[in-house]
Amino acid sequence: MNRIAAAIVGGYLFASSGGALLSALNGPGSDAMLGGALLGLALYAPAIIWAFATRSAKRAWAGLLGASFSLAVLTAVADATGAAA
Repeated sequence: MNRIAAAIVGGYLFASSGGALLSALNGPGSDAMLGGALLGLALYAPAIIWAFATRSAKRAWAGLLGASFSLAVLTAVADATGAAA
């Protein structure tokens, strides 16, 4: 049950963080936001697969939360520096 929660919740966090980063890198506008959201959805399936492929649920949580946090930090840096502008 813990692994399923890691796949659903952790995978969603990872996918949304990845989508936010891709949107930040693509620049302002609705097309960039839509592209980031679609690419974020493409990250969701590998995150779920990875959650079930790890040796333990604890490792799945740690990997997904760590990767999500890293992507969130990169998104904040991209927004602060105006990487897309």
